Order: sequence, then C-alpha cells, then structure tokens
Amino acid sequence: MLKTLERTIKLESDPLNGWKYRALREVEEYQKRIVNEMIDVIISEGLPTARKKLHERFYDHCKEKYPFLPSRVIEGAYITASRIVKSFRKRKRKGLTRKDKPEYKRVMITIPNMINWRFNRASISVLTHKGWVEIPLRVTNQLIHYLREGWSVSQELKLRLVGRKALVWLTFEKEVEVETREGNYVSIDVNENNVTLAIFEGFKLKELRRYETGLGRIVVNYSLRREEIARGNSTKDELVKKKLSRLREKERKIDVLRKSVKRITDLAMSLNAKVIVGKFSSRAKEKMEGDKNDKLRHRIHQWSVIKFVEMLKSQPIDVEEVSESYTSSVDPFGGGKLKKGRQVVERVVRVFNPYLMTGPAHEGGGIKVFKVNARYLEGGGVLLERDSIAPLNLMRKVDGRVVVFPSTSPSDLRVTVYDPLRGVPVAELEVIKSKERLRHG
Repeated sequence: MLKTLERTIKLESDPLNGWKYRALREVEEYQKRIVNEMIDVIISEGLPTARKKLHERFYDHCKEKYPFLPSRVIEGAYITASRIVKSFRKRKRKGLTRKDKPEYKRVMITIPNMINWRFNRASISVLTHKGWVEIPLRVTNQLIHYLREGWSVSQELKLRLVGRKALVWLTFEKEVEVETREGNYVSIDVNENNVTLAIFEGFKLKELRRYETGLGRIVVNYSLRREEIARGNSTKDELVKKKLSRLREKERKIDVLRKSVKRITDLAMSLNAKVIVGKFSSRAKEKMEGDKNDKLRHRIHQWSVIKFVEMLKSQPIDVEEVSESYTSSVDPFGGGKLKKGRQVVERVVRVFNPYLMTGPAHEGGGIKVFKVNARYLEGGGVLLERDSIAPLNLMRKVDGRVVVFPSTSPSDLRVTVYDPLRGVPVAELEVIKSKERLRHG
C-alpha cells in the first residue's frame, strides 16, 4: 500500500530590495481586489465553489480586465475566493456569521502550480507582471532535513509580505510504502486526559496501554490563568493583551499531541499493525457542546481529538476511522450493557515512580509524583477500567476474529500507564474480579 505524506513548513526570506518589494506588493493589491470582486459575484449569483465552475466563470473575464497579470495569479485568486466562500457558507448555516458576505483582508499570494514559480533550494522565483522576482530564503534545519530525505515540493505556493520580508509556505510530499500484517491492530480511544490503546497481535490481545496526556487539565489551568489575568480589566488593555500573548497553551498541547502520535506510530510500525481510531467529526463535537454549562462547553470545544486524528493520519501508517457509537457502554468481554449507575469507584492514584525522577529530585532524594485518574465500572463479575472499554469494542467492530481476553484469567489483565513526554511506563491499573481487591500496581 502506497501512501502520500505531506508536510508544510514556513520559511522567512532575507530583506527584499525596493524593486522586488514593490512588484510583490502590487501583486498582493491586485489579488485582494480580484478576490473580493469574485466573492461578491459568487455570493450574489449563488455560484458553486467547484474549481472548474469558477474557472469557467472568471478566467476569461479577468484575463481581459487584467491582461498584464500572469495567469496563475488569476487562478490563485479564484481558488482563494472559493475557499473563503465555502468556509463562510458553512459558518452561516451554523448561525456564526454577522455579515452578508465575507471580506478578504489578510492577503496571501497563492500560486497553484509550478508554471509560474520555481524552487531553487536556497530561494524561490515568482513570475509577476514585472518579470521574475527571486526571493532568497533563510535555510533552516527543517528544510535541509526534507531535502536530504528525498521529499519533493508540491505544486502550490503561498507567500505573504511582512514588512520588507516575505513569509513563504512550502508543502513537501513523499510517497511511502505502508505494510500491515493480518491480525495485528492498534485500537485507540481518545479521552480528555489520556489516549488508551488496545494492542492486538495475531488476533489476540497482547497489551493495554494508556498515555496520560493531561490535555484536559491543561485547558482548565489556562482558562483559570486567563480569568486571573483579565479580572477587573478589559482584554483590550495593552498590559493585559501582553500577558495573554505570553501564554503557551497551543504550543504545549501540540507538543503533547506530537509526542503521543510519535509513540503510537513507532509502536504500529514495529508491529506492522493497522491503526483503528474512533471517528469524531466537528458536528459531533458541536452536538456534545449543546446544553452544557460554559466551563464544560469550553473544555469540549478545546478538546484536541480532531487534531490528534489529523496528525495520526499524516504518519506512514495505515489508519482507519470507525464509528464510536455504543463502544463505551458495552462490556467487551460479555457483551452486556453497562450502566453508568454501576460505576463502583473513581479515585486519583498518586504514583511514586523512579522513572520520573528529575535532576533536583535525584540530588534531594525526592521523586516526582504522577497523578492518574482511575475509573472503574462493574461489568458482570469483573471491574473494568473505564477508559479501556472503548478501544476493545472498537476492535470487535472492525474484526470479529479478535480475542479480547488473553489466555490468562481477567484478573491478570492490566492497563499500563505511560508518560508520553518520556515514553516510560509509570503505573499499572488492573481489571479485577473482586471489588475487595481493588488496588493498583
């Protein structure tokens, strides 16, 4: 199976001389004017946003009106207009718009194919109405990595002027061969504070893993921090804006997601396993947000499950999305219905683990405390670790031949808890028969 991977990187140019700057600035101004004209026509005439239809409607008209512009600038304009209108119509259906039509303000020059631009490794050349403009790039380690690893540049180029410099977005592509072995699966359930995996080898359950991402706690903590900063002040106040701009919520969340995805990708590639993940759309997310209080709605809205799945699908592994309906409410061992009212216990487990010792902790003889939320449901004669139910049921949906019980008794089935930042196991949670034996390894 061949899979095309895509990676987009942002590069900064060296300062441009006056002629280059004026040529690109004029292209920006023309594109802004043309895109806004196209948006007006698309909205007023109710045109579809298909690329072919817009080409038929606008190309000849714009070539006649702006004969001096390269054809790919006009093509880039209607591609940009179609994306803006498509997004606007989607938001309008949800009642999220206040205006009758969108407006194109923050201009980005878009050139859809390499007829009118060239990539020269250390620079790019763009054809404008004043001729070819060469933009020298600041070479980064990321760019060198993609060039050495055999990635090729895709057709579309995006750039924006910021002061006397240009920001350039290059998309690299690479075809890789993905191998999967029959009976090997990694089933994933994404929760607010963890990602739980069921690992199957030869159709048999080999291991249950849980990566403690803590993303839900990050969202709550940053929300409280923002409230504290803005308390008694307007968010438009310069000092408040400066403090809010220093918060790094997005960077921290992306860092945790990236490292979690790397752990899962390495695991799937080592087993040649197919990855099964729950299908979770924006519409499902909006449905979850309905009829909730403000704080819970904010937590759901900031939930990173869609971003996690996107990052996972961009890796050199075979990923399949499956509906999550009823996967958390059915006993994967007996098939019986689980009721939330039969939840036996929910507790915070404080783990003192030598893997989590830091430098200062070593010197002072202390150990970092790792907190794990353990939730159990009663299902027949066993207590089920709640976050492990969905990945097991997802796998049974995909392939009925899998065995969710190992050869040993259910009392020996354990969930290994990992810290995704370090990639080390920190605790074990048990699926056990007796309520009296509820303890943690």
